[in-house]
Amino acid sequence: MKPVFACLLAAALILGIAAAPALAGTRTDIPSASVETPREFWRAVMEHFYGGYDRARKCWVGEIDGDRHCMRPHRLDTVSAGGAARHFVVTGGYRIDGDDGPATCHACSGSLGLVVLEDAGGRLELVARNSLVALAGSWGRIPPEESFRLREIGGDRHGWTMETGWAGQGYVYGSVVVYGVSGSDVIQLGHIPVHADNSGYCGEGLPNCFVHDYELVFDPGPDGSFHDIVLRKTGGEAEDPDGFRVPFDDNALKYQVPAEVDRMFQY
Repeated sequence: MKPVFACLLAAALILGIAAAPALAGTRTDIPSASVETPREFWRAVMEHFYGGYDRARKCWVGEIDGDRHCMRPHRLDTVSAGGAARHFVVTGGYRIDGDDGPATCHACSGSLGLVVLEDAGGRLELVARNSLVALAGSWGRIPPEESFRLREIGGDRHGWTMETGWAGQGYVYGSVVVYGVSGSDVIQLGHIPVHADNSGYCGEGLPNCFVHDYELVFDPGPDGSFHDIVLRKTGGEAEDPDGFRVPFDDNALKYQVPAEVDRMFQY
C-alpha cells in the first residue's frame, strides 16, 4: 500500500468515515487470495466498502448518503464466469439513529448491500454493486442468510433471490425479490408473490379460508437477457391454476407480474 493512501485510509477509519468504494471495472484493494481465508476476506471487503470496525457495536460503520450504517457480513457465493471466479457478496445491517441498535418496528427496514467482485490478478475487481445500504427486511434487519439464494437468472447471468413477506390481521403473504446485474449496478428486477393465506381470520362467520402456494422457477428460454419466471403450484386450492408465466421486460428491466397473479394474492 502506498504511504499517502495508507495515511488517508487511516484518517478515514479514525474519523469513522467509510473508504470511498471503487468504481465498477476498477481493481479494489481487496487481495484475491483473501477469499481462501473467510475472516481476512470479510475484513477486507467491509473495510473497503464501509470503513472501520466499531468494537462497541461489533460491526463496520460507514457513512453513505449522509447516514451512518452499522454493517456486517451476511453471505458469500462464488461461481466461475468466463474462466474467472466471481464472488457474490451480501452484507446486512441497519441505519444508526442515536446510540440505539436497529429499529424495532414491523415496518422498519434493515440495510442491504449487494456486491459482485471478480478475480483480476492479485486484487479483486468490482463488477457491480447496489447502493450498499438498500432498504430490505423488517424489525430493523434484513432477511436471514438462508432467505438468499444465488441462482442462474439468465444466460451466463447470476443473481439473488430473497424470500420475504409479512403477516397481519390473520393474513400471511410471502414473496420473492429478484436482484440482478445490469451494467455496473445491482438492481431489483422484480417482486414476485408466491404465497398467501388467511388462516388467522377465516371460517364460520368469517371470510372463506384460502391458501395459495407456488414455487418460483427460472425458465431458460432462448430469448432475452434474463430468463422468464414460471410460478408452479405446490399446494393450496384445487381450483388454483397449475402455473403462471412471469415475463421479463428488457426495456423496463423488470419482471411483469400478470394481473391475475396480483389479484390472487391480494389481501
